Amino acid sequence: MTALYPSREDPELNARALAVLEKDKKNEATCLMDGAWTGHPDQNELAVKQFPYPNQLKARPSYPKERPDLRPIPIGVGKRTLAGTRAAVRTVIRYRQGVLAGRGASLLDGYMEDLATDRIYRLMIAQRIRHRDVVRIVDDGGQPIAHTPERITELFDEELSRILRELPENTSSETIEQFKQARFLSEKLIVSGEFTPL
Repeated sequence: MTALYPSREDPELNARALAVLEKDKKNEATCLMDGAWTGHPDQNELAVKQFPYPNQLKARPSYPKERPDLRPIPIGVGKRTLAGTRAAVRTVIRYRQGVLAGRGASLLDGYMEDLATDRIYRLMIAQRIRHRDVVRIVDDGGQPIAHTPERITELFDEELSRILRELPENTSSETIEQFKQARFLSEKLIVSGEFTPL
């Protein structure tokens, strides 16, 4: 399922989301899948158009090798950055606030984020702390920056402040307290090594 959701209120986001969807579903059809999963009704028609009618059940891929390597080493996937850690911190705070408000998933920056996203980001942050002496993570200037527990606490504080600054003026005190609790719980889950869904 494509995580970037269309928006009926934001034409730019909608166009970007549908372009990503078209590319994803065309790739699935090229891989000889015979159907696709969508997460929003506005995606259905475009998704269906990417697949041959009525199906491609008789099509089979031709591999140059009988048993291709399905686990190649990734090449050119980007850098490990402080900005990436910051985005992860921000997402786990916002996701957990949604949980505290009674939502199981939240639409954040156009992406549907759920428990899987939360766990992945918390594990990523924990791995960056644990392997800080051997994994190179760089700041905006390209300089290495150690991901110490103290630095992660600073990031949580900074991102909470940013989230609270960006809230509308009429945000309830209950919501503000939920964000503060979400910040505390998210970091605590990382420090204590709690990555199970419970």
